[in-house]
Amino acid sequence: MSLRFWITGLAFVAVFCISLLVTAPASMLSAQLQGFSGGKLSLANSRGTIWNGSGILLLQNDAQYVSMGNYAWKVSPAAVLGGALEFEVRQGEAAAPMRVRLAPFKQQVELAQWNTTLPAQVLGMLAPQLRPYQLNGEIKLSTDSLAFSPKGTQGKATVDWMQAGSGLTDVYPLGDYRMLLEGAGQQLTVQLSTLSGKLKLSGQGKMEPGKGLSFNGTAQAAQGEQQESLSELLHHIGPETIPGVYALGLVTQ
Repeated sequence: MSLRFWITGLAFVAVFCISLLVTAPASMLSAQLQGFSGGKLSLANSRGTIWNGSGILLLQNDAQYVSMGNYAWKVSPAAVLGGALEFEVRQGEAAAPMRVRLAPFKQQVELAQWNTTLPAQVLGMLAPQLRPYQLNGEIKLSTDSLAFSPKGTQGKATVDWMQAGSGLTDVYPLGDYRMLLEGAGQQLTVQLSTLSGKLKLSGQGKMEPGKGLSFNGTAQAAQGEQQESLSELLHHIGPETIPGVYALGLVTQ
């Protein structure tokens, strides 16, 4: 067989492989997402390709699913040439673009210019201890840069829980709360504070690989509020350590 035959054959195979990659369906991204997250995240109703597509992001825990919203993405070809995958992501049609950068060789995932809104039910999915509280409201996650890799977490993020509520009380809204996340290698610290509201929450904790989250704080009626209206909820949160102040503890694996 001639050299020309082999060159023609190899060119055909290369074009065929590139065509498959370019037209690879968005469902392939869902499979990769499931593998990376240990089965916690997946895409439903995915459309388009892995390069330019859309879908509904789902968070799963056991047999329960929570929708985290509709997202559309497109891949930056320039990042691919640099050995990484960079996605421009939008939540909803009018949202500002966010970025997700995947660096396979570093096993690193970075969220950049990230501002997304999630249902409060995700808290119960991430921490099963919170499920009985039937939490509601909106979670707003924002970060300039937050990166995850085997070396740990780097960066900072703000998580605001707005118009918070619970199925264990008729008081609504309970308030607005803020969690500050800061990664420093193998440890991710969490600091909780109250922005406003009838229920005052505060505390701090940390998350470490293989140990999950360990959090300790307090819950009490805000100054000037009637504790009786929050009594049932406060007693569910934890024991009364001093009059009117209840221990708030959370441990996840």
